Amino acid sequence: MKTRLWFLVSFIFVVNIYSFSQKGLDRLLNVQYKIGFAILNNGDTLNGPFEFNDCEKNYQLLVYVNPANFSKKAYNPEEVKFFALDSTYYIPKKLKDGWEFVQLISNDKLGVYLHKRFLTTHMGSGSENQVMLEKPNGQYLMVPLNNYYQFKFKVSDFFSDDEALSTKILNETYTRKDILKIAYEYNNWLKELKK
Repeated sequence: MKTRLWFLVSFIFVVNIYSFSQKGLDRLLNVQYKIGFAILNNGDTLNGPFEFNDCEKNYQLLVYVNPANFSKKAYNPEEVKFFALDSTYYIPKKLKDGWEFVQLISNDKLGVYLHKRFLTTHMGSGSENQVMLEKPNGQYLMVPLNNYYQFKFKVSDFFSDDEALSTKILNETYTRKDILKIAYEYNNWLKELKK
Protein backbone atom coordinates (compact mmCIF):
# COMPACT_ATOMS: atom_id res chain seq x y z
CA MET A 1 0.00 0.00 0.00
CA LYS A 2 2.78 2.42 0.92
CA THR A 3 4.56 1.63 -2.35
CA ARG A 4 1.46 2.45 -4.39
CA LEU A 5 0.90 5.68 -2.47
CA TRP A 6 4.54 6.64 -2.93
CA PHE A 7 4.32 5.86 -6.66
CA LEU A 8 1.10 7.91 -6.99
CA VAL A 9 2.60 10.92 -5.18
CA SER A 10 5.77 10.69 -7.30
CA PHE A 11 3.72 10.45 -10.50
CA ILE A 12 1.62 13.51 -9.58
CA PHE A 13 4.81 15.42 -8.73
CA VAL A 14 6.41 14.60 -12.11
CA VAL A 15 3.22 15.53 -13.99
CA ASN A 16 3.05 18.85 -12.13
CA ILE A 17 6.68 19.64 -12.94
CA TYR A 18 6.04 18.87 -16.60
CA SER A 19 2.83 20.92 -16.76
CA PHE A 20 4.51 23.88 -15.03
CA SER A 21 7.44 23.87 -17.43
CA GLN A 22 8.13 27.21 -19.13
CA LYS A 23 5.13 26.97 -21.48
CA GLY A 24 2.85 25.74 -18.71
CA LEU A 25 4.13 28.43 -16.38
CA ASP A 26 3.63 31.07 -19.08
CA ARG A 27 0.02 29.94 -19.49
CA LEU A 28 -0.52 29.95 -15.75
CA LEU A 29 0.88 33.48 -15.40
CA ASN A 30 -0.94 34.72 -18.53
CA VAL A 31 2.32 35.70 -20.22
CA GLN A 32 1.71 37.45 -23.53
CA TYR A 33 4.13 37.85 -26.39
CA LYS A 34 4.21 40.75 -28.83
CA ILE A 35 6.21 41.09 -32.00
CA GLY A 36 8.49 44.10 -32.27
CA PHE A 37 12.02 45.38 -32.32
CA ALA A 38 14.42 47.05 -29.92
CA ILE A 39 17.50 49.21 -30.44
CA LEU A 40 20.02 48.77 -27.65
CA ASN A 41 22.46 51.46 -26.51
CA ASN A 42 25.37 49.32 -27.73
CA GLY A 43 23.97 49.50 -31.29
CA ASP A 44 22.49 45.99 -31.44
CA THR A 45 19.01 45.47 -32.87
CA LEU A 46 16.64 42.81 -31.59
CA ASN A 47 13.76 41.61 -33.81
CA GLY A 48 11.08 39.13 -32.87
CA PRO A 49 8.86 38.30 -29.91
CA PHE A 50 9.02 40.14 -26.60
CA GLU A 51 7.31 39.20 -23.37
CA PHE A 52 4.93 42.02 -22.46
CA ASN A 53 2.00 41.63 -20.06
CA ASP A 54 1.28 45.25 -19.22
CA CYS A 55 2.40 44.57 -15.65
CA GLU A 56 4.82 46.53 -13.47
CA LYS A 57 7.87 44.36 -14.25
CA ASN A 58 7.42 44.90 -18.00
CA TYR A 59 7.91 48.62 -17.49
CA GLN A 60 11.17 47.94 -15.65
CA LEU A 61 12.60 45.16 -17.85
CA LEU A 62 12.41 44.36 -21.55
CA VAL A 63 12.34 40.58 -22.05
CA TYR A 64 13.41 39.36 -25.48
CA VAL A 65 12.60 35.82 -26.62
CA ASN A 66 15.20 34.47 -29.06
CA PRO A 67 13.19 32.85 -31.88
CA ALA A 68 16.00 30.39 -32.66
CA ASN A 69 16.11 28.62 -29.30
CA PHE A 70 13.28 30.28 -27.29
CA SER A 71 15.71 31.47 -24.62
CA LYS A 72 14.83 34.68 -22.80
CA LYS A 73 17.08 37.61 -22.03
CA ALA A 74 16.06 40.63 -19.94
CA TYR A 75 17.33 44.16 -20.54
CA ASN A 76 17.22 47.03 -18.07
CA PRO A 77 15.91 50.38 -19.32
CA GLU A 78 19.45 51.83 -19.14
CA GLU A 79 20.53 49.31 -21.79
CA VAL A 80 17.77 50.15 -24.30
CA LYS A 81 17.56 53.20 -26.57
CA PHE A 82 13.93 52.47 -27.51
CA PHE A 83 11.66 49.62 -28.56
CA ALA A 84 8.40 49.15 -30.45
CA LEU A 85 5.69 46.55 -29.93
CA ASP A 86 2.65 46.44 -32.21
CA SER A 87 3.53 49.91 -33.59
CA THR A 88 3.66 51.44 -30.09
CA TYR A 89 6.99 53.02 -29.15
CA TYR A 90 8.53 52.95 -25.67
CA ILE A 91 11.60 54.77 -24.39
CA PRO A 92 13.45 54.59 -21.07
CA LYS A 93 13.21 57.49 -18.63
CA LYS A 94 14.91 58.04 -15.30
CA LEU A 95 12.19 58.93 -12.82
CA LYS A 96 12.39 59.63 -9.10
CA ASP A 97 11.88 55.92 -8.29
CA GLY A 98 14.39 54.69 -10.88
CA TRP A 99 14.44 53.80 -14.56
CA GLU A 100 11.19 52.83 -16.32
CA PHE A 101 9.86 52.47 -19.83
CA VAL A 102 7.20 54.98 -20.88
CA GLN A 103 5.06 55.00 -23.99
CA LEU A 104 5.98 57.71 -26.47
CA ILE A 105 3.09 60.01 -27.45
CA SER A 106 4.93 63.06 -28.77
CA ASN A 107 8.65 63.59 -29.21
CA ASP A 108 9.11 67.34 -29.59
CA LYS A 109 10.81 69.95 -27.37
CA LEU A 110 8.18 69.13 -24.76
CA GLY A 111 8.09 65.35 -24.51
CA VAL A 112 4.69 63.77 -23.91
CA TYR A 113 4.60 60.20 -22.66
CA LEU A 114 2.12 57.77 -21.17
CA HIS A 115 3.32 56.42 -17.83
CA LYS A 116 1.63 53.53 -16.08
CA ARG A 117 1.65 53.87 -12.29
CA PHE A 118 1.16 50.70 -10.28
CA LEU A 119 -0.18 50.95 -6.75
CA THR A 120 -1.18 48.75 -3.87
CA THR A 121 -3.50 49.80 -1.05
CA HIS A 122 -5.36 48.04 1.73
CA MET A 123 -8.24 47.67 -0.76
CA GLY A 124 -6.17 45.88 -3.41
CA SER A 125 -3.80 46.65 -6.22
CA GLY A 126 -4.16 48.24 -9.62
CA SER A 127 -2.74 50.75 -12.02
CA GLU A 128 -3.52 54.17 -13.39
CA ASN A 129 -2.38 55.94 -16.51
CA GLN A 130 -0.54 59.23 -16.16
CA VAL A 131 0.58 61.64 -18.83
CA MET A 132 4.21 62.60 -18.33
CA LEU A 133 5.18 66.06 -19.58
CA GLU A 134 8.93 66.65 -19.84
CA LYS A 135 10.54 70.00 -20.58
CA PRO A 136 13.84 70.23 -22.51
CA ASN A 137 15.71 70.82 -19.24
CA GLY A 138 14.56 67.42 -17.90
CA GLN A 139 11.94 68.81 -15.50
CA TYR A 140 8.82 66.65 -15.68
CA LEU A 141 5.31 66.48 -14.33
CA MET A 142 3.10 63.41 -13.97
CA VAL A 143 -0.56 64.20 -14.65
CA PRO A 144 -2.98 61.46 -13.54
CA LEU A 145 -6.00 61.07 -15.79
CA ASN A 146 -8.49 61.11 -12.94
CA ASN A 147 -10.79 63.84 -11.64
CA TYR A 148 -9.08 64.02 -8.24
CA TYR A 149 -5.92 65.65 -9.53
CA GLN A 150 -5.74 69.44 -9.14
CA PHE A 151 -5.10 69.83 -12.84
CA LYS A 152 -5.40 73.56 -13.39
CA PHE A 153 -3.22 74.57 -10.44
CA LYS A 154 -0.42 72.05 -10.90
CA VAL A 155 -0.24 72.14 -14.69
CA SER A 156 -0.48 75.95 -14.88
CA ASP A 157 2.34 76.14 -12.32
CA PHE A 158 4.43 73.70 -14.40
CA PHE A 159 4.00 75.94 -17.45
CA SER A 160 4.44 79.21 -15.56
CA ASP A 161 7.37 80.17 -17.82
CA ASP A 162 4.79 80.64 -20.62
CA GLU A 163 2.42 83.12 -18.97
CA ALA A 164 -0.18 83.06 -21.76
CA LEU A 165 -0.47 79.26 -21.62
CA SER A 166 -0.49 79.24 -17.82
CA THR A 167 -3.37 81.74 -17.82
CA LYS A 168 -5.35 79.65 -20.32
CA ILE A 169 -5.02 76.65 -18.04
CA LEU A 170 -6.03 78.63 -14.94
CA ASN A 171 -9.04 80.11 -16.78
CA GLU A 172 -9.99 76.57 -17.89
CA THR A 173 -9.68 77.40 -21.58
CA TYR A 174 -7.56 74.23 -21.54
CA THR A 175 -8.59 71.31 -19.33
CA ARG A 176 -7.23 67.81 -18.76
CA LYS A 177 -8.78 66.76 -22.08
CA ASP A 178 -6.52 69.24 -23.89
CA ILE A 179 -3.12 67.81 -22.93
CA LEU A 180 -1.98 67.54 -26.56
CA LYS A 181 -3.17 71.08 -27.34
CA ILE A 182 -1.24 72.33 -24.32
CA ALA A 183 1.88 70.48 -25.51
CA TYR A 184 1.46 71.86 -29.05
CA GLU A 185 1.10 75.44 -27.80
CA TYR A 186 4.07 75.11 -25.44
CA ASN A 187 6.24 73.67 -28.22
CA ASN A 188 5.29 76.61 -30.47
CA TRP A 189 6.16 79.02 -27.66
CA LEU A 190 9.56 77.34 -27.25
CA LYS A 191 10.20 77.63 -31.00
CA GLU A 192 9.34 81.33 -30.92
CA LEU A 193 11.84 81.85 -28.08
CA LYS A 194 14.60 80.43 -30.28
CA LYS A 195 14.01 83.04 -33.01
